[in-house]
Amino acid sequence: MKIKIDNQQLGGVSPAQWLRRAGYAFLTDRQSGQESFARRLSRDFYPRFHLYVQNREEGGYFFNLHLDHKKASYEGQSRHSADYEGEMVAEEAARLSSLLLPLAADSSPLAPQFQPDVLASLKPSLTPPPAPKRSWWQRLFS
Repeated sequence: MKIKIDNQQLGGVSPAQWLRRAGYAFLTDRQSGQESFARRLSRDFYPRFHLYVQNREEGGYFFNLHLDHKKASYEGQSRHSADYEGEMVAEEAARLSSLLLPLAADSSPLAPQFQPDVLASLKPSLTPPPAPKRSWWQRLFS
């Protein structure tokens, strides 16, 4: 399944950095040298979501996503059991799409991307109230 991505949807970071934040690990195929990303579904290596990043001619990227069920069964073969469409692949594509920033009405690259600082708004409720001051005498016997 291909997901079309614009540069501004990544929030100013590279696709590799954005995918790491989304839970994917960087992989390099030892035989072909092709670079990709994978997200495990369990402690084992398989099944896993496998994703290739492809540049688009008009700018931006395609994320080519599929679900690998198992490793290639025969030595020297690259074919394996995988789903390129289906319910789980569609759910993962929807999860990735929900993590992307929405496209601004002004799609120029100079348009500012305003992100409200959620932690700053929660900061007063996260810090405990200051303890009452005690004299040196009270501190000595407590």
